[in-house]
Amino acid sequence: MRSFTAFYILMLLLIAALGDMAQEKGTAQEGILLLPFSSSAQREESWPSLSYLRNDYRSVSVVAHVLIREAEITGRVGGYENWRITSEVLESFKGRFQKGDVIEYFHGAEAGLKKEYFNVEKIIFLLADHDVETDTLRYSVLENSTLAHTADRVSKLRMIKRSYAKRRKMR
Repeated sequence: MRSFTAFYILMLLLIAALGDMAQEKGTAQEGILLLPFSSSAQREESWPSLSYLRNDYRSVSVVAHVLIREAEITGRVGGYENWRITSEVLESFKGRFQKGDVIEYFHGAEAGLKKEYFNVEKIIFLLADHDVETDTLRYSVLENSTLAHTADRVSKLRMIKRSYAKRRKMR
């Protein structure tokens, strides 16, 4: 996330510098430079694609829009931290959880991630592992799949959920 923000800041600085140079020379290159920047921001709004989301959807047991209530580090290995997350389901797209249910899951992340990263709404994709000792399911995040909540992503996930519901009815 930090590298993504740094990239856009660098792009803005580059555009500003090139715009100043274009004004000094009297050329009209400013509009050309801003056009690609604008389209990349527009692509970010609609990312990830429907096929990308469908692939992650198929790979997991639970897909949900959640509000994270609590996050704490439970362990460190090398340059990584294991976080235990407790969240409330706002909308379920796949799995046994319903609106209002509380989910506890684990999220591996690079060391140094701030706790504030988890204090927002997220769309999560969870793998389920059966813990034989306690005879319960233990949930963990599918790597690189947690997304910020956007209307476009929710719309795509609702479409995927409907398509899978239709397939089950046909069986």
